[in-house]
Amino acid sequence: MFKKSFALIGITIISMLLIAGCMQKQETETEDGNPIITTVRTLDDGTVFKDGEDVNNNVVTQWAEDELGIKFNTLWTRPNDEQYNQQLRLAMSANEPLPDVFQVTDAQMISDLIESGRVMSIDDAIEEHASPRLKELFEQFPEAFYQATVDGVRYGIPRLSGGNGSDTVMYVRQDWLDEFNLEAPKTIEELEEVMEIFVHEDPDGNGADDTIGITLSAGDVGFGRTNVGDTSFIFGSYGNFMPGLWSEAEDGSIQYGSIQPNMKDALAKLNEWFEKGYLSKEIAIEPEDQAQQSFIAGKSGIIIAPPWAFDYPIGDLFSNNPDAVVKPYALPEGIDGEAGRKGERLMTGSFLFSTEFEHMDKYFEYLDAIYGYTFGESDYFENGLFEGYDYVMQDGDPVYDAAGIEEITGEQKVDPGRYFLPTNVPAIPYQMYGILEEFHETERAPESAYEASLAGREPEYVEAAALVNQQNDIRVENLFTGPPTETMIKSWENLERMELEIFANIVYGNESIDAFDDFVERWKSTGGEQVTTEVNEWYNSVQ
Repeated sequence: MFKKSFALIGITIISMLLIAGCMQKQETETEDGNPIITTVRTLDDGTVFKDGEDVNNNVVTQWAEDELGIKFNTLWTRPNDEQYNQQLRLAMSANEPLPDVFQVTDAQMISDLIESGRVMSIDDAIEEHASPRLKELFEQFPEAFYQATVDGVRYGIPRLSGGNGSDTVMYVRQDWLDEFNLEAPKTIEELEEVMEIFVHEDPDGNGADDTIGITLSAGDVGFGRTNVGDTSFIFGSYGNFMPGLWSEAEDGSIQYGSIQPNMKDALAKLNEWFEKGYLSKEIAIEPEDQAQQSFIAGKSGIIIAPPWAFDYPIGDLFSNNPDAVVKPYALPEGIDGEAGRKGERLMTGSFLFSTEFEHMDKYFEYLDAIYGYTFGESDYFENGLFEGYDYVMQDGDPVYDAAGIEEITGEQKVDPGRYFLPTNVPAIPYQMYGILEEFHETERAPESAYEASLAGREPEYVEAAALVNQQNDIRVENLFTGPPTETMIKSWENLERMELEIFANIVYGNESIDAFDDFVERWKSTGGEQVTTEVNEWYNSVQ
């Protein structure tokens, strides 16, 4: 026990000394007089560098220095958000200088940094330095700034998401439908009819009673919170609240979805499906990466997942069963056409800026330049990002698909967008799936390098993206993006545990559906009601 404590203390001291060495005051200009912008970032396994390149020396950093006169110096990297946040915490504790610009995904960390007075407000910088098209984008999605807004003052530039990029569709084994002369289900009732056959009519033809109707997952995070195996459409079939999300009520306040009446109807339906064998017996405890194995192994006929899942994990099904056919369909509707799904957040963090940073003009020049690619109005990226990375030229035309690049060059396609500060090509909410819907519904040709890079995606992915975009009106977003409130810090762990337990017990049939009403009362009386008050105070303060 004591040895472990001393070891932890030693690790902490070493980490703080490393930070002190890494984050001491850096040079602010190159020998040529160009600004040096310091940063830190996550660097996961999905970021691949060509031989001889690294985070500080690659095609993007060289482009920024040559074209924009900006030299980036990444002081340190960490492989995931958890370790990244720990490193930032240690730096704050050691009172080390902050990097000039850095991304933070944790709402509490953002709040603490703002409260420390060590990061600057960015309202004036946006007004003075942001390009007209960036200002228009920011004005279009003001709620993306709420996470880093205090007393009406903005302190962070949001890292915008695809908006609906992880919203889900229903992928179905089309070969199983065809075998039994079935149509794809459009309603919950029709879905049940299909699942009944998928469970009891031996669709995989092995003579064993070993198939389920649909792959869903609550895992250890709770119902309605996963991407692959998402259950939120069931709750959306009975109302416009989702588990785990704070949504607007009729009176204009925001309320916690997990205690709303439509939860009770949806849990009763899930229990019914569980009893009939439509679901995995481990639905409430199996993480999505384990739950998805039922579909990959050919033991499930339906999986709810985002469009990108067609590549992985669904793509693994075809390795196991080359004759399998999978098609995407719109999420089924409930009673009276009621439908809903959880929606992806508009942002995945905020970029904060040290109060000592003196080159906000250059930051916005950089941001506008890389956004130019996504806008399709780039001064730098005419055919793609960088030749030999995400595209190659053949007979005067760009080639974007990975197989074509490998055939022409003998090298794998590399995504240099991951070298950018946002760790990916910057996104515009709803844009990508909107473009893919146009490609699916019309024959229009790509009008930019960005669009051309999308046009070669698998037909099933394009169709799934179109379906997501066509159902944007049923998405339910989480409106609370602030730091944990005072009562959340004290009570939320207990409230979440209560929720996870009652939802699982009702679905498994260990408790009656009426136990949900008792849960709601306990949730309110043990801190939930006060949390709701505090969440609404935050919400009112940022609008």
